[in-house]
Amino acid sequence: MKYLILLFFSFSIFQTNAQNQPFEGVMTWAFTTEIIDAREVEKYQKEIVREDYSEINEAILELEQQLNDPEMQYMLLENPTIKNNMQKRLNELKATQVSNLENKDNSIFPSSLLVYLKNDNSYTKIEGGSMAKLTGNMLYLHATQTTYFIKDGTKTFSVLNDTTQLNRHDSIISLQKTNETTTVLKYPCVKYILVTNENGKISTSYIWVTNAIQNINSSSFRSLGFIDGNLHHEAFKQLNGIPLKIVVFEKGFQLSMEVSDISQSLLSDSFFTLPSNYKQAIWGF
Repeated sequence: MKYLILLFFSFSIFQTNAQNQPFEGVMTWAFTTEIIDAREVEKYQKEIVREDYSEINEAILELEQQLNDPEMQYMLLENPTIKNNMQKRLNELKATQVSNLENKDNSIFPSSLLVYLKNDNSYTKIEGGSMAKLTGNMLYLHATQTTYFIKDGTKTFSVLNDTTQLNRHDSIISLQKTNETTTVLKYPCVKYILVTNENGKISTSYIWVTNAIQNINSSSFRSLGFIDGNLHHEAFKQLNGIPLKIVVFEKGFQLSMEVSDISQSLLSDSFFTLPSNYKQAIWGF
């Protein structure tokens, strides 16, 4: 009998320790969009195309100028490896430029998000849509409370920390917890209503939050707020719990995001490390 008691006690300790360990695994978000204002959507699509092309075009122009510069050409004659790497990068950028032209009618918004979580850090990979090229994938490091926007197309990254004030004229008008509830997967969620004033426009968003997942740090999702606008990042810092469903009205769309799967798995530290060959760029999208 004493061995059964000891076994039960040992299992209880193991289970408690497992629950206290930070979650490690992948959270999948599904996206659905609905057009609310066709004119505003068309205007936004033109803006996206212009911004998307400009960054690639600027990078191509810079490389071409370097390769054609007489002083640079002399240096490259003595360093053929550097020249080959620059030419290879130029070809990659031109291939991306052609791909953009061929797929200019693709969806703006992602089809899904994959949020990799480990040691209270998060890496958000954007699947599909033009937004992935504008924002890049997002790395949030909890120790420094910093978000890195990593753009694979241009091999650049930009940096924001949690205290950065992006636009002092924008503001959160209210963030109200309601009595409305729903269930996402198996987790009970409470609805919050967020009202913001951004660029002089009043917008309302809805966020469903759960407190039922104890081993995931809510700060890991702060960078996720940048998907829905700068002020959502600020609002996420005030939420008590983990967001599992979000509905926003943006640029003529109703955008709905909802967690469709949460899976535990061991993750490589490489997800949470900046690529060593990427250059820092000024933040903006």
